[in-house]
Amino acid sequence: MATGMNMNTPTYNDICQTQALLSPYLLRTPLIHSPQLSNLSGADVWLKCECFAEIGSFKARGALACVSQLSQAEIAQGLICASTGNQGAAMAWAAQRVQGKCTVVAPVDTPEIKRNNMQNAGARLVIEGTDWGDSCKIARTLAAREGLLYLEDGEDPWIMAGAGTVGLEIVQDLPETQAILVPVGGGNLIAGCAIAAKSAGARALQMIGVQSEAAPAVTESMGQKRIMHRPTTTFAGGMATTGPVPMAFAVMQQFVDDMLLVSEQELMQSIGYFVRMHGILVEGAGAAALAALAALAALAALLRYAPRFAGQTVAMVLSGRNVDVGSLRAAIG
Repeated sequence: MATGMNMNTPTYNDICQTQALLSPYLLRTPLIHSPQLSNLSGADVWLKCECFAEIGSFKARGALACVSQLSQAEIAQGLICASTGNQGAAMAWAAQRVQGKCTVVAPVDTPEIKRNNMQNAGARLVIEGTDWGDSCKIARTLAAREGLLYLEDGEDPWIMAGAGTVGLEIVQDLPETQAILVPVGGGNLIAGCAIAAKSAGARALQMIGVQSEAAPAVTESMGQKRIMHRPTTTFAGGMATTGPVPMAFAVMQQFVDDMLLVSEQELMQSIGYFVRMHGILVEGAGAAALAALAALAALAALLRYAPRFAGQTVAMVLSGRNVDVGSLRAAIG
């Protein structure tokens, strides 16, 4: 599957090549219009449903792109990564596509559904670490001890290029898009999407990241124009990172226009909204973009953002569907 591409930060052409690389293996996810949210927000709202993707997350894109360019010797060596859930499942799934094996180190508070997803995808699961950053350190140590090949989400350009195909599909399917709202963990997804969307003749398009108030490190880093680390207490595992990864942060500084913070309550309410009104199951991180936009129309504290989106065509990335049963029960209840 490898194309022989050699890159540092991926370019628009790299992302286009990655899209061609992935197309025989991954179905294109739908971009669905939401009349309900359009009426609520005053914008023309579209949902990029990565919650319908392979392993229930956009992460399969970058994982397959990354693994596809490894040599047979590297694959035979065995792969290892750290993950709060979706990336681990994606890497294990991708490893199986090339007859390889993958070890995943996950934090101790990883929900049962994500543990099961990783194991079902073929991962050897190691539960260690207080958060994703801590699990990364443990994974590096384990890689050195066992001779495994360590792959980190965010610092690998192939993973970013794969994630960027999400943004590429949005502007291909909806060229009139004026703003894209993207949930942000370490920053890899929004970085890749921003390169693709802003290089496809859509430089006026606004790329806006969304984080939880309980995991604000990337938002604060963007504001300070330097990497900052903050503790995280969010229930949304996909955003439970203590700081941006350097490669993604450099891209974000160039291409991302703004960051918005939403509350944990707004995230929880958004999950319930999708289940009740759209019949779509999304996790905390996947619902982040909705929480930001819905709050624009519903909450006085965020009404100051309304002029930015009113009358515009807005796409929101629903990054994954793997929510734990407890959170789902609370959201629907």
